[in-house]
Amino acid sequence: MNDTNDKNPDEPEIQEDGGFTSRGTLRPRHFLIIVLAAIAVGALLYVWHRSTRVPPPLEKPEGVTVVPEGSRTVTLYFAGEESETLVAETRLVAIGVDFVDQVAQVMRALLDGPKSGGVSTIAAGTNLMSAFYDSETATVYLDFSSEIVAGHPGGSSAEYYTIAAIVRTVSENFPEVQAVQILVEGLQVGTIAGHIDAYKPFLVRDWR
Repeated sequence: MNDTNDKNPDEPEIQEDGGFTSRGTLRPRHFLIIVLAAIAVGALLYVWHRSTRVPPPLEKPEGVTVVPEGSRTVTLYFAGEESETLVAETRLVAIGVDFVDQVAQVMRALLDGPKSGGVSTIAAGTNLMSAFYDSETATVYLDFSSEIVAGHPGGSSAEYYTIAAIVRTVSENFPEVQAVQILVEGLQVGTIAGHIDAYKPFLVRDWR
């Protein structure tokens, strides 16, 4: 004879109100809660993984030229290789917003020398130390290192092209400028190579 106290755990239990309660089994709503919880946890893990993932570095596509931010196309002047004249070269130069900074960047591009033919008219090793602009007289002051004089090859033609390349480069890119004063180590100089007076500013109209 079976013991009435031994109940099958899977057998429904009759409640006082006549209902049934299952032992050891989950109701459908329990399954639904578990499934929804699993979906929520999975979604949270997916969002966390995407937010913490470090994106791969961007690569420059082949054949695409990266343009520096805050850049402009400028015109630089160099001596011709086969003719006694100045030749123009256009180049993309990264420059700042400030007017003086723009002048300085253009002049430093000139000091870097030509990239597509031509010959630099400024002695190698010359640096631009600083630049100033007087808005009242529309004059740009360019302060070069001593190499512009010490390293100059000499000769009236070479001196002419040195001055002309500087003045025309400035005036071509900054039409508001009416004169250019060349300084050396912060001081005015009588001449660069002994032939042309450089003590006063060079008027743009005389060097076009």
